[in-house]
Amino acid sequence: MRRLAVPLLLAAVLSGCSATEPGTPSAGQAGSAPATGSSTASSTGSAPVARPKAVDMKALDPCTLYTAEVKSALGVRLVTERPALADYGQGSRTCSNNYEDATYSSSIYTLVNGGVDRLRQTVGEAELTPARIAGYPAYVDGRDVSGLGPACDVYLDAHDGQLLLVNAVGGFGEDRSTVDGACAQAKKLAEAVGAILATR
Repeated sequence: MRRLAVPLLLAAVLSGCSATEPGTPSAGQAGSAPATGSSTASSTGSAPVARPKAVDMKALDPCTLYTAEVKSALGVRLVTERPALADYGQGSRTCSNNYEDATYSSSIYTLVNGGVDRLRQTVGEAELTPARIAGYPAYVDGRDVSGLGPACDVYLDAHDGQLLLVNAVGGFGEDRSTVDGACAQAKKLAEAVGAILATR
């Protein structure tokens, strides 16, 4: 019992103070974001996660990531807010788009009910390919979805315990859609909106 109490006491002491600026100790505050380009401890207490900026997904409207520049660069035609998915947690939001080239369509989701650890459990570690997108740690999951067609999900580790999901889905009467093509489209959109996310 004593062997367990020492690490717990040490963890409590070490987590009691955190610095948001060098030389400025402060108690950890919910909802505070680290400075741009900083690292934050992961939700599991393991190694810090290097992100351009931690952004609270509960406060983000994903439709605002579709700036005029993003729309123009990627040929986005229509952006529509969609009903939130209960599987992604209370307070999650969804925004979808289609492109001038109708081979693929995309959606952006805020996942507020768990971060990377939950993702590894629900999707499966073997299905995820690690990447770095717009400076964020990311995980890519491309697959053929029965009855739907080729699809690819790109998960950005945007905040401890929260993810930004950017996907692309093909197969809407277009024979030329592929899993690789869906992943290329999802990664392009994730790069573009990830760069916007880092400025929030």
